[in-house]
Amino acid sequence: MNEVSRPSTPARTGRIAVDARWVELYAKRVDEAAEELARARTGLRVEPVRPQSFGELGRALRSAESYGRAAALLNQQLDRACEVLTSAAHGLHAVAEHYGSQEDEAVALIKNADRR
Repeated sequence: MNEVSRPSTPARTGRIAVDARWVELYAKRVDEAAEELARARTGLRVEPVRPQSFGELGRALRSAESYGRAAALLNQQLDRACEVLTSAAHGLHAVAEHYGSQEDEAVALIKNADRR
């Protein structure tokens, strides 16, 4: 994943500095990574290796069964990785929305104060 450049002036909230635009850009990158991983997962499941792929020696050594167990474990891990990335992206979007709305409210308050 390419690095998202950070602007030099984040919004300040108490002791935590949050740049909502940067967080939103990062959330989009995490979304893209989750989608890419999901596409890869789909591609891997379209053409699974068949027991015939291992030939006579593979049958004797039961390679297909071992591969099947390993593939099932890896598929579970891949499913979990997709879930975690998607969840992280949702969380980042929520953070960006929360802090972005605070920035919008602050701008509105400043404009109202300037009008007085």
